[in-house]
Parts: sequence; C-alpha cells; structure tokens
Amino acid sequence: MNQEQKAYISLINESSEESIVIKKTGWEEISLSVHTHQKHQIIYTLSGTLHIQINEANYFVPEKHIAWIPSECNHILSSNNRRVSLVIFYLNLPKETGKDPYGEFSVYSTHAVVAENLRFIASKGPFIERLHTPDLYDFAISFFRLLPTMNPHIENLLKTKVIPNDERIRPVLEYLIQHAHENLKIEEVAERFSFSVRNLSRLLHDSGIHFNRYLNQQRITRAIELFADGKKSIQEVAYEVGFNTPNNFNRVFKQLTGMTPKNYGGEITKKSHTNV
Repeated sequence: MNQEQKAYISLINESSEESIVIKKTGWEEISLSVHTHQKHQIIYTLSGTLHIQINEANYFVPEKHIAWIPSECNHILSSNNRRVSLVIFYLNLPKETGKDPYGEFSVYSTHAVVAENLRFIASKGPFIERLHTPDLYDFAISFFRLLPTMNPHIENLLKTKVIPNDERIRPVLEYLIQHAHENLKIEEVAERFSFSVRNLSRLLHDSGIHFNRYLNQQRITRAIELFADGKKSIQEVAYEVGFNTPNNFNRVFKQLTGMTPKNYGGEITKKSHTNV
C-alpha cells in the first residue's frame, strides 16, 4: 500500500460520523494489502472484477455487482483484470437491534433502479455531510439501509477460496486454483500430493469441497474475469479456462451462474448503460 492510499484511508477514518465519503477510481490496477475502515464500505464494480480476501477466504465480485464490507473488517483488495473502475462509498449506519444486517460481508447483483441511485449519490461526492446537506444525506443513508433488501444476495461464485478443515489439503486447493485451466484429474492430483484417491476425496468432503465442482468454480470465475476484459470470444474463453468444448463450458457456466455465457454478456452490456 502506497502513501497516497494510506493517506486516503486516514481521511476516511477521520471524517465526520455523519458524512459519506465517495471515491471514484479510473481505469487502474487494484492491489491493496490488508487494511480496515471505521465506516462500512460499499464497492460498485463499474468495469472489471474484484477479489476480496477476508481472513483466509477469498470472495469474487463480478462486474456490475456490489460488495458490502462491514466496518472494522480487515480485508485485501485485488483484481486479475488489466484495468478496474470502481465507485466506493464509505458511511456509518445506525446500529440495529438483534442481528445486524450490515455486519456481514455480502455480494449483491444490481438492477437499473439501484444503478441509477448509485449514480445520483456518487455525483454529489466526494463528501455528503448531514451538516451541510441534511436532506441529501438522509436520502443516501436510507437508500443504503435498504440496499440489502433491494438486491439478491449472490451465493454462486461468491467464495473462490475456502478454509479447509485439514491443513494437509491447503496446498491441494492452491494447486487447483493455479492450474484450473489444465485437464486435471483427481487421480493425478492425489498422486502429486502423496494421497490415495479415496483419502483425498474424504479430506475434501470433510471440508465441504467436491473436486470437480471446485475446479469448475475456479474456471468459471476466471471466465467472468476474461469477459470483463472484453477481448475474447466465448469459444476462446472456454478453451482458455480449461473446457474441452464450448458446449461443456456453456452447460457448466449456466449451472453455476444461472445463465448462459451469451446471456451473461448481454446483462453486462445492458448494465453498462447505467454506469455511474
């Protein structure tokens, strides 16, 4: 983390409790080491995708999605895309009684109404303070409080790295992430790490991991990153991420995301018209 980034984090933490800090990034690389904020952080991915690491879990945020990072949550931001454009909001919210809906990390999809409100609020930055613009501040806070109910929470493709119950399979999972584009077989991986197939399958199962699904999840995550770069066809992406045929790629993509690669690309194109 460079000095400019450290200074901006200090600015956020020192800002008034009744203020919203807004930051727009240009087309730049994203790589922020572990840090935290005293305000909730809401990230809207205009272009490109994000990986957000919290403890040892890595969460994937596709293009045109929203990541909600609670206050006081240590996290790392990175991206595998060449360039990423984000709109980020930092704010405080009143404490809720009972279970706090804002106290958990979440990833949300967006739709036109949400994107339009994000655009409007972002246009009033870099600061919205209750002291100076109380009506605007109250509107923005009310909107963000409603955000979790306005968007479906994304389960598929959310967590791309898991914490295994057994440390012995940690290097196996890292290997699968790095080599997902290859034609990996559980027999070959087991032999590489000195496991029997039965033993490796059992250890993976005990951590809630299915070998082929985990492998396909890494491949589809990478495919979405490549789609965000916008340089390759669906067929080229299919082969690059490790599928032997485009039809197989289409089938697995729909299983994990609920839509075909073509439809997914169409959704991204439609949402690009509501950019902030």
